[in-house]
Parts: sequence; C-alpha cells; structure tokens
Amino acid sequence: MSLTGTVFRLPADTWDDVNTDVMLPGAYLRLPEEQLGDHAFDGVLPNFRERLAGATVLVGGSNLGCGSSREQAPKALLGAGVQVIVARSFGSIFFRNALNLGLGLLRVDEPQGLEALRTGVGVSVNLADGLLRTDAGEEVQGRPLGGYLQRIVDAGGILRLLADQSGALA
Repeated sequence: MSLTGTVFRLPADTWDDVNTDVMLPGAYLRLPEEQLGDHAFDGVLPNFRERLAGATVLVGGSNLGCGSSREQAPKALLGAGVQVIVARSFGSIFFRNALNLGLGLLRVDEPQGLEALRTGVGVSVNLADGLLRTDAGEEVQGRPLGGYLQRIVDAGGILRLLADQSGALA
C-alpha cells in the first residue's frame, strides 16, 4: 500500500497510551458502522473528523490503541478518513483489528522520526518498504509489515483478501 496524504498529529495530552475507549466512547458502539467516524475521539478531541480536514495519516506515540478489544475503534478512524496510522507502538489487539479492516499501520522505533510529522505536513507513505517521506524531503523509516499482514492491508482487509483468495466477489 502506498499513498500520498496529509498528517494529523495527535496533541500531547492524547499522545501515548491512547485507549480504544477514548478513540470511540462506549455510547457509540451500537451505531451503524457508517456513523462511527462522526464520533471518533469524542470527549477528548471534539469534532475530530472536521479537525482532520482531509488528513489521511494519523500520528501518535506509544501504545496507541491499548485497552479493550473494540473493533469499532479502528472502524471509527477509517470512517473519519484515516488511512494510515504512524506510531511508536500499538496495542496488540488494536493492531490486528486495524490491519484486518485494511487500515495501514507503520511502527517507527525512533522518536525523532516522528518529530518531522506535524499536522498539515504532506507525506507519501510506502508501507511495503516502511518508508515515509515528507514534502520537505525528510525520510522516516518504520518497520514494514511484511508477508501476510501486508497482503491483508493491500487487499483492503482480511475479508476482502479471503474473498479474493476464494474467488468470491466482496
């Protein structure tokens, strides 16, 4: 998966240890899937979708998506327009849920690599190589997903990959 987009950087008070309950509060869990994006980060970042202003690359700190296993959290981010999340690390269940939904994830080990990724910066992301380039020419190297995980994201999620593999139409 490769894409060109704009960065939205989570604010300092929502940087590390962002729980899935914060990404999508429990009050919205039973909404139809197409409405989840309207409520991403409600309570800590009101009007998140509007704040994104078309940005497709979300940048956060360590342990992004920790907490409960609610699959609706990555669905809400996708619904808000996020296509790739770049962070130091991810909660393990969130990591797999996000990939299974086709959300691109890039882990960047070096914190200074994330410093170049400020809100509004234009970027190109190549998940297969784990490489992100800003419009200013700065390069940030992350960990490529590789193998089957990359194939899931490239297909647009695990259900689409399985449908493609079985010859069924998704």
